[in-house]
Amino acid sequence: MFEGQVQDPQVFVEALRQYHQTQEDERGELANALSELIIAKRVDLAAVRHLLLDGGEHELMDSLDRLIDLIEPYIE
Repeated sequence: MFEGQVQDPQVFVEALRQYHQTQEDERGELANALSELIIAKRVDLAAVRHLLLDGGEHELMDSLDRLIDLIEPYIE
């Protein structure tokens, strides 16, 4: 899905939007892909948060925070 390069924050936000809109029991693959980008530091979380705040997308910010909470032990 993301081919190993640093992601454009807007692309990550679109994937996060898709994650947020997907039923919880169907999020596995997308959650893994997003988590891998975060863990491998292939996305600028500050830029992502800035886009979400500027867009007033507080629900997506909450989804991002919950995802980060789940993977926090794996983030170096």
